[in-house]
Amino acid sequence: MDDATEQHRRACEARHWIRQGYNSGRWVDELIARIAGKRGTAAAEALREEMRRQWLRRREWMEASEL
Repeated sequence: MDDATEQHRRACEARHWIRQGYNSGRWVDELIARIAGKRGTAAAEALREEMRRQWLRRREWMEASEL
């Protein structure tokens, strides 16, 4: 998979979890622990970082989904 595709996949996954209500520190920590158990610590931390990036941009993608 090329870098652009992987970045898009990770952004979509991060948005999905945010939309599912994983938006507080406690909930995100629980999610990341589950992901780490399935995919490993590096993948879980990459998801956490992407969730942080998407949280900062959430107005953009949430407004776009309302159109």
